[in-house]
Amino acid sequence: MGKDKVDLRILKTRKAIKEAFLRLVQTKGYERITVQDIADEAMINRNTFYLHYVDKPEFMDKLFQESVQNLNACLSLEVSSIHEMDKDMFSTMIKTIFDNIDANMIFFKTMLTQNIHPNFPIYLKDAFKTFIFAGISDFRHDEKMKIGLEYMISGLVGAICLWIVERENYKMDDFIDHLSEIHYHNMVDLLKNTR
Repeated sequence: MGKDKVDLRILKTRKAIKEAFLRLVQTKGYERITVQDIADEAMINRNTFYLHYVDKPEFMDKLFQESVQNLNACLSLEVSSIHEMDKDMFSTMIKTIFDNIDANMIFFKTMLTQNIHPNFPIYLKDAFKTFIFAGISDFRHDEKMKIGLEYMISGLVGAICLWIVERENYKMDDFIDHLSEIHYHNMVDLLKNTR
């Protein structure tokens, strides 16, 4: 067994802790949850929680990092430059984002609706910025590019948050089509004007 391979028991324990936490937040709210509450709900010993996390804030930080890493992983397309992305690739990327969020809907909805961390949308924006700037490193310091991307990414994150909170009002495919149409053309226009 390689050093990089994580023990299955560790993964199961962390998953139990995360699921217990998400259930508790919905009933008690973030501030009133204690580490003991999480341990009891996850059916683990309190010391087991501390083997994995220093405290509740560090646990939250790890959850945020994990969500950003998952989004960055799902954004990793085989495109050497964002300039090469066509509309179908862009739509596929948006769909991949929504599929990832949908698969982790309880987490995302809890983070956005329970006021646990008001800066959670910033974590989402950072994930998108990391991906986009990796594909356009030539323009990382271009003022027009930075302003345009900030505007587009903020809009994208706002639309994603809307879908997470009110997804029963929208068909995912229609929502993705609308976003792809708006953002792809804005991206193309921005890249044309900065070349």
